[in-house]
Amino acid sequence: MSTSTNQQLRKALSEDLNQNGAKEFRKVVDDAARKTFTTCKDGVVFEFSHKQPDREFWNGVKYYGSGTRSRIRIRRTPVVKLVEKA
Repeated sequence: MSTSTNQQLRKALSEDLNQNGAKEFRKVVDDAARKTFTTCKDGVVFEFSHKQPDREFWNGVKYYGSGTRSRIRIRRTPVVKLVEKA
C-alpha cells in the first residue's frame, strides 16, 4: 500500500472516530511495520488493519490494559461523489 493511500486512510479513520462522539481519541498513528493504525482513549488501545475487509465499516480490535481484547466495528462515513452538471 502506498504512503499516500495510508495517509488518506489514517485521516479518514481519525475523522470517523471523532465524528462518533469520541473527541477523547488521541491521534491515529500509522504503524507501517505492523500494517496497522492505532489510537488510544482512556487507556484503551484501538487497532485497525491497513487492509479492511468491509468498505462500510472500520473493523478492528480493542485492547484493555494488559491483555483482554474484543473486536469492534465502526461505521465509515460514505465517500461523497461529486457530480458534474452539464
